[in-house]
Amino acid sequence: MDEDQNLKPRLLSWEFDDAVEIDHEEEWNWIEITMYFTDGSKRWSILYTPERLLKNLSRPNIDPPGLHIQQLIVVRSYEVSDIERVLRVFDKEDELIKASRSHSE
Repeated sequence: MDEDQNLKPRLLSWEFDDAVEIDHEEEWNWIEITMYFTDGSKRWSILYTPERLLKNLSRPNIDPPGLHIQQLIVVRSYEVSDIERVLRVFDKEDELIKASRSHSE
């Protein structure tokens, strides 16, 4: 690992900011998480499952009928193991900072 790699903040831990419940037929909203990094910073992201994203975009009253969210991460499920794996891979590939926002923003 080179010196530049050592200076980059790395993921220490994360937690759900919202209650994670079993998906109901009508549920379309996302879940927010907070992540804690080695430099002491806190960042947040929005997690969507493909099913919830589809439900959101399929609502007849959605306007505009699309969205763009910088800090959006799509995960297979809200299972802790799936989220943990995605966050660790994104962190290793230096994509996690770009896929999140600082809590101070």
